[in-house]
This record gives sequence, C-alpha cells and structure tokens, in this order.
Amino acid sequence: MACVAVASLLRTIELEFLQYKPRPVVLDNDLISPNKDLIQSFHQELGSLISQLDEERINMDGVEAVKPLETKLRDLAFRVEDEIELLVAHLYDDDEEDIEDEYLVRVADLFVEEEDELDLYVEKPQPDRYAEKLGQVFQSAMEEIEAIKEALKKIKNRDEAEGRKTGNDVLQRSQLLSSHHASHSKEKMVGKKDEFEIIKKLLTELGSKEKKVVSIIGMGGIGKTTLAKQIYEDPSIFLHFDVRAWVVVSQLHNKRQMLVSLLNSISKQDNIENSTNDDLALKLYQSLRHQRYMIVVDDVWSGDAWDDVSNCFPDDGNGSRVLLTTRLAEVANYTSSDNDFSHHMQLLDQTDSWNLFCENASKSRDAKFEIIGRPIVEKCKGLPLAIFVVAGLFSKLNTLNEWENIAKALESSTTTTIAATCSKVLSLSYNHLPHHLKACFLYLGIFPEDYEINANELSRLWSAEGLAKASENENFDVVAERYIQELMDRNLILVSKWSCCGRKIKVFGVHDLLHAFCVKEAEKENLLHVVRENGSDFRQRCFRWVSIQSSNFDVTTLSYSSRSCRSIFCFSKEYISLNLEQFKLLRVFFFIDELMKSSQICSSKLAESFLFGS
Repeated sequence: MACVAVASLLRTIELEFLQYKPRPVVLDNDLISPNKDLIQSFHQELGSLISQLDEERINMDGVEAVKPLETKLRDLAFRVEDEIELLVAHLYDDDEEDIEDEYLVRVADLFVEEEDELDLYVEKPQPDRYAEKLGQVFQSAMEEIEAIKEALKKIKNRDEAEGRKTGNDVLQRSQLLSSHHASHSKEKMVGKKDEFEIIKKLLTELGSKEKKVVSIIGMGGIGKTTLAKQIYEDPSIFLHFDVRAWVVVSQLHNKRQMLVSLLNSISKQDNIENSTNDDLALKLYQSLRHQRYMIVVDDVWSGDAWDDVSNCFPDDGNGSRVLLTTRLAEVANYTSSDNDFSHHMQLLDQTDSWNLFCENASKSRDAKFEIIGRPIVEKCKGLPLAIFVVAGLFSKLNTLNEWENIAKALESSTTTTIAATCSKVLSLSYNHLPHHLKACFLYLGIFPEDYEINANELSRLWSAEGLAKASENENFDVVAERYIQELMDRNLILVSKWSCCGRKIKVFGVHDLLHAFCVKEAEKENLLHVVRENGSDFRQRCFRWVSIQSSNFDVTTLSYSSRSCRSIFCFSKEYISLNLEQFKLLRVFFFIDELMKSSQICSSKLAESFLFGS
C-alpha cells in the first residue's frame, strides 16, 4: 500500500541529499551539512520500516492488522516528499516576483475533499532558514516513523502471544531469481486440445467456400486469446491461408487504430499518417481481395467495434475466415449469420487444472506438495488465469510453511463466484510481491488496456519515478530488466517480443484482469487517475499520476491537482495543450509522438537527475 510513496521518497532523498554531488542550489543554500545525520538516519529508518511492514503483511493473518499503519506511512511519505521538493523548487524560484504564497502543504491538503477541512498553508521560510525548515521536516517525520514502528511492534507481540509465528520466523523471501523456467517457452494450452481441433477444422475445412465468422466466447481469464494465438501460429493454418492478420479491439475501441493494426499485421505500411479512415478501410479491403485470409479480431466488446472493420473483409468465395474472441454472447450473435459458428469455452476440470498448476509452479510433485497444492487449485474453480497466477506465486515460495500459509489464506476465503475467486488470487499474489515489485507492478496501470509496453521505455520511466534504483554493480536498465524478469517469472505479465538473442524481454503486455487490478489498486491509493473516452470528470482531487487516454476532457481540471501531480502520461492520438508551468513538482511528461513514431519522456528541472543520472 505504501510501497510507491516510500520508494519515491527514498529516491528523492538520495538524489537531493545523499548523492556524491548534490545539486548546486542545494549546496549553495547549505541544506545538507546541518542535517546530514538526521537525513541519513531517516532514510535508513524509512527503508527498514517498509521492509518490516512488508514482512508482516505477507503473513496473510497480518494484512488487515497493518493496513492502518501502511496508510499512515503512505501519507507521511507523500507529505515529506512534497515538502522537500517544494523547498527545492522554491530555491529555484527565489528570485521570481510571482512566487506562490502557498509554500508547504500539510497532508490534509492531499487527501481531504472538503475545502473547509484544509489546514492553513505553512508560511514561507526566509532564505537563511531553509536548512532549519528542512531539519524540522525530517525531525517531525522521524517522530512519526518511531510511532509507526512502536505500533508495529505491538502487533508483532500480540501475534506471538496468540501463538502465530511472525513473518520473520516463517517466511524468508528468496532474493535470488528462480531459474528461467518460462523464459523461452510459449504460452501452453492445457485441457484445450479438443477445442483447438474443433476450431482449426472449422477454419480450414472447405465444405463451405464463402466467408465464415468463427466466434470464441468465454469469461475473462478463461484462455480465449491463448487458444486463438495457438491456432493463429499453427503450421497448418500458416500453410492453408494466403494472408493472416491480427487486431486487438479492447473495451474502448478505436476505429483508426484497428485499421492501422490490421494493415501493419499484413505488411508494414508507410505514409499512412495523413490517410483518412475511409482511405485506410479501402486499402485494407484491397489488400485482402482475392486472397484466402484469416483475420483474428481479439477481445471484441460491442457490435459497433465489429461494424468498424467488418466491411473491409471481402467475400470472394475462397474459404476466408474471421476468428473473433469476445466475453459477450450477444456480440457473437450480432456478428454471426446462419453460416457462422460460435464456440463457448469451458472451465478446466480438476485434472487439467492440476496439470496446468504443476506445469507453471515448477515444484516437484511429491506427496506433500500435492496435499497442499490441490485445495488451492480447487479454489481457482477451473479458471486458467487464476491457476496461472497462483502457480507463479508458488514458484517463488521455498518452504512447506509458506505453501501452507497460502492454502490457509484461500481456504479461509468465503468467495463463491469465479470472479471473486480470481480477485482473491490476484490480491494474494500482489500481497506476496516484495515492496519494490509492488510499486513497479501497480505502475503498469498507467498504460491503456492491451498496450504493448516497451521494456526500455519502461526502464526510463521507472528510473524517473524513483522505482528502479541503480547500485554500484547495476545501472537502471539492468535493475529494470531484472524487475521485469521477476514479474514474468510470477506470471504477472505476458511477453510478446524477445531480443534477437532471446535472453532479454523487449515488449510485453498485461492481461485485462491484471491490468484492471493495477488500475483499481492505484486509484484506491490516490496514485492514479485515468481520463477515458467516456468521461472527463476528475473524481479524485489528488493523485500522483494522470493517464490521459482521451482528448475529450477539460484540461483546466488538471489544475486542481497540480500540487500533487508528479507524472502526466498522454496516450491520446490528438494534440492536447497543457500548461506544464503550473505543475511545480512534475517529474515526468510522457507522450506518444505520432510523426516520429516514438514516445518522448520529458522532465522538469526537479526531475533532471532522475532521468539522466547525476
């Protein structure tokens, strides 16, 4: 819960006060020397405290107990970071006549909704009192750290008195990466052989030469895309069809993006920036005409999305096929005719569920493992994604006690629906992430659903945010690469592209349900606000990250959160004018440059060292 706030604050302290050559403006105002011991002590205590909370939280009985303490630590970290960065920003602006009178903001400014509940602003210090003010900030924060530590100690003592072993006794987290058990393996199907053969036959049989639409229907996480991908890559499919193409639609579909994706899937397209949608549709139609094609239209949520592209698929009587995946039967019915076919995917039975779990948990199938593992698999109710994720968690556990704790946590769950069970499994896996990975995993929520995440790009973002910390032996890129590898080993991301040597992840995605989990958790923690196509209302007044995925919103609404906002991500295809000067603490401005076919990451002067090192 406090992982992002603490990671960001630790990095800010390191860059402003603990690096070998701090900023000249910090040295010129002599902020460090009077406060050096206090700063170092606070930095050490903060890092130790988040680790202790992490160890206690990973014991499932301790999750609820430490939540209030995590909330206090989160609020403390946000407030202290704001005070530090506002102080440094004020040093830069000291000669300007229009310096804001509102200098430091108390934590109430960040989290309350009612204006009449806001604390008064703290008065600006005089230049000769900057060091004194900084010392007061750290001294006050240190006292709050001690109070949280004391409360945590009482929880541990109570747990021990009740006979429950604490996290340090039971759960020793492995600091080593597991073997690359999944590094070079493709997603495998378990228990879907019959479905695979049925659909492949429908696609390749030539009893009917007119165009057919074959729909795969099933709930999120049941394996629709995995099945479609296995069929798409099957050698017999490759030989049977002249042209293959793939497009991901998603819940918030974009017609132009769909057309461009399909064209690029057939062959790399040049000079299409100025083409209208009608031009793109005609070009796609002509590319498919007189060809026996197979098109996969993945993750369709509405009839409108189908209407946007369906007329681009000609029917030349040569056995062309469209393979469509959807969660909604009504969408499959809308796209089908008497000659088409819909297949409802089934949940895995107990045997296939257990096989999928064993294949991904990377544990020996001895009697003890099976006794503990089978009840866990049964709680997943045959949903492949839930089994896949919990197996990734098991692959990181090293003792019998750890396995038993996971089993108890799921057995104590009263959830009855498959969706609730999946949510419980995702929460369980998230709780068992080290705090540095929690922060990095939640950060994936800034990207739109089904976005192809470039690993190098993400490395720069994590570095700018302070979520990936370089060491003497590893630079930012190496650390980020290791973090991404860990997320893959835990089955929390889906690799879509490897480097030429096959050892480094270049591009990956996040399953819809996992992405929704990241967004929900980040929004709950006042970290993220997403501007979507169907809404421009900023329900949250304060958040650290804003992800703009629509041009249909009032940009002035961002000004209400300018004091807390650290990062702005713009995924809109249309130009959006933002006044970045009002965001005094802006750390990252990320946008997609359509003309340059690349993303750009910009930073304010406060974040310069985050991006380019010191």
